[in-house]
Amino acid sequence: MAKRTVACAQRESIMIKRIRLILWIGLLFCCNAMAQMDLSGTWQGKLAVSPNENLTIQFIITKQPDGSYKALLNSPDTGAIKNVPASAVKYAAGRLTIDVASLSGSFSATVAKGTITGEWKQQGSTMPLVLTPYKKPESATLKPLLGEWVGALPPTVGKITTVFRFEMTKDGKFAGYLDVPEQNVKGIPVSDVTLEGSEVSLKIPAAGIEYKGKLSGNTIDGTFKQGGAQFDLDLKKGKYEVPPLDMPAEAVNKLLGQWAGRVNVPEDITYTIMLRFEKNQDGKLRAFADCPEQGSRGITLADAALKGDQFSYKLLIPNLEYSGKLDGNSLAGTCKIRGKQYDLNLTRGAKFEAQAVQIDIPADAMTKLLGRWVGKISVVSVVFRFERNAAGKNVIFIDSPEQQIKGQPVLKASLVDGVLTMKVAGAEYSGKISGNKIDGALKPVGQNVTVPLPLVKE
Repeated sequence: MAKRTVACAQRESIMIKRIRLILWIGLLFCCNAMAQMDLSGTWQGKLAVSPNENLTIQFIITKQPDGSYKALLNSPDTGAIKNVPASAVKYAAGRLTIDVASLSGSFSATVAKGTITGEWKQQGSTMPLVLTPYKKPESATLKPLLGEWVGALPPTVGKITTVFRFEMTKDGKFAGYLDVPEQNVKGIPVSDVTLEGSEVSLKIPAAGIEYKGKLSGNTIDGTFKQGGAQFDLDLKKGKYEVPPLDMPAEAVNKLLGQWAGRVNVPEDITYTIMLRFEKNQDGKLRAFADCPEQGSRGITLADAALKGDQFSYKLLIPNLEYSGKLDGNSLAGTCKIRGKQYDLNLTRGAKFEAQAVQIDIPADAMTKLLGRWVGKISVVSVVFRFERNAAGKNVIFIDSPEQQIKGQPVLKASLVDGVLTMKVAGAEYSGKISGNKIDGALKPVGQNVTVPLPLVKE
């Protein structure tokens, strides 16, 4: 009996140890399950702001040394929501709340299995929002898009060619750009390029542009959206070439060469207009326009025609229409600029000296201004260059790579009580200087609006 009791005791002791071991292992699993996942990183999801519109939402969450979190809110679909700081972030027991006071919004969610599932509340509205870790598309998956893709918007929009260029940068990153030759626009950065199966999508958030299409070999059939409007836009792979003018050989010979003239716009300046008609290797005629006062060179002259002795052309940038009578080496006619009509006579072979500039900035102030001052209007970068030329004179030029503007001269400039005023073709700039910043705005000629353009010295 005693032996059985001892044996039973031994068995009970072993059982207790096993139970304790199981409980200990269970406790470990329980603790591991209760340990909170680190949320550091970028989380992305889609917010259904209307039945037909989704807004991409990103939270960039960073963990602080004390274990708390901070967050920045972005929406790649709109340039207005960029790196907006959260006013408060709370994360405990698998529950996450992010308050964004500046947007009067908040996000409340549950964290589980690598997903953040919750609701975004803003101004009385509640919308579901599911976030998952953001993964930037790998460049290798985008290789089928490398090269140039050319298309044209429907004739109802006007003669507007769109050229998407995709390339690999020197550091191995995928990059995309938009060119619009008729508007003298080149190199607008493209973002959010994706290729999932045959579905292509890209965005230019600051310009409100979105493109989606289906890739099939060397073509993409898609739609172009901007400002609430939507158009069919089919793209074909291939290098863009300036289209030749459809003119008979006789008309081509009458126009060959460079033509130049000046038009005086009373409320603005005197513009020099130069047209260049050139033959390419296959004998086709191509035409380009230059305007030194605007720093514009090589604007494609696509809408040009010669019927009998009547010549006409249109430019989208600048907004100009011309019609005149051809007589040998002379074209006598009129042009419309911003809806107003002015005389403009063009002569083959004519040349004009650069227009005089007037820079009334004290020497000590100019010394401080020397260099490059950079700003942006939407997706377009603007650079003011303050320089002294070889003769020691003060000069100011404007560059805008995306608009193919190089060396647009500032014709008048003055500095009074820290306020810098500059006159350029078609606009006037005025701004208050404070150290290496200029808080200013651009006012287009003939318009009752101002465009904010703060500048920072590089």
